[in-house]
Amino acid sequence: MNIPDTVQKVLLSCGFIAAFLYLVMDLLAGNLIKGYRFSIQSMSELGAAGSPTRPLVIGLTIAASAFLVAFGAGVWRVAGAAALPRIVAALIIGNAITGLVSTLFFPNSYGMQPKFGTPGVQLMFISVLCFVLAMVFGAAAFHGWMRILSVAIPAAYVVLGILRFALAASFNSQDLVLIGSQERTMAYSFLVWVAGLAVYLLR
Repeated sequence: MNIPDTVQKVLLSCGFIAAFLYLVMDLLAGNLIKGYRFSIQSMSELGAAGSPTRPLVIGLTIAASAFLVAFGAGVWRVAGAAALPRIVAALIIGNAITGLVSTLFFPNSYGMQPKFGTPGVQLMFISVLCFVLAMVFGAAAFHGWMRILSVAIPAAYVVLGILRFALAASFNSQDLVLIGSQERTMAYSFLVWVAGLAVYLLR
């Protein structure tokens, strides 16, 4: 990879801003809704149609997505002709765009359980798939501690998934279905990975 020039450094630094904005959006919107419980309620409910925080979520999602796309462009520029980092960049951009389109045009209804067959949920599934695959390809594309991080996070998803089903089978309790915690574990760990990749490429 070539040493990042000024434009590349600016684009790569957008990864920090995107991660920060996504985090602020979730924490701020969740605290603005009275009675909202981060552990059991979906993140998508904050931007759902009819949600009192939808305007805030839309504004911050647009901004965060723009910065994440810029970060993906920075990763692409740094990659040069290398195929694997370019795949990582495309997946990062895909994650940002599909998540944004889902939030803007296919929101869930506030207070209603999302159905998997709806366009919004399917787009969010694609968005999640993009960021998981970005980390998987990142494990092959990058070296050192970034490779370790890119392997560790998806591996943790697998372990946590197994533990979840094991505990659910043992206790048979609805309290264990903590969709908010599951979503935030994945979303926040991806933000950590994005910030980590920005640090790695800016060295």
